[in-house]
Amino acid sequence: PFPAGANYAYEQINADLLAFAKDEYGLADADLAVVVVGLRTASEHEDECCAAVELRTPAARTAGRRIADTFIQAAKRRVNKGSCPDRAMVGAVVPRNFKGLALTHELAADWKARIAADPSFGRPAALLLPAERQ
Repeated sequence: PFPAGANYAYEQINADLLAFAKDEYGLADADLAVVVVGLRTASEHEDECCAAVELRTPAARTAGRRIADTFIQAAKRRVNKGSCPDRAMVGAVVPRNFKGLALTHELAADWKARIAADPSFGRPAALLLPAERQ
């Protein structure tokens, strides 16, 4: 479905954002996962980088509000331009196959449905999923 180069690019962005998040929020590898998909939402020529941030442990869930409030802005200051997310879904449950690999087509469909329902979804003012809001 994606050319090999696109898969590599997504994996690199995932790694960049994960390294940033671990450092920025004082978390470990096991605490979270970051999976990005590119979607054409605002322009027919440019993809938006949509990052799903999975909070896997109690430590990550405790930091969830701070992550949601600062993830996009802090990433824009700390990661290279090609890895900066345009939207983030903090507290996401990333769909995975039996090998544990992210199902990016399902994740992209979830993003599309959420953005169709609320065009501002994932923007800095609305990063947490309703179940994660308190």
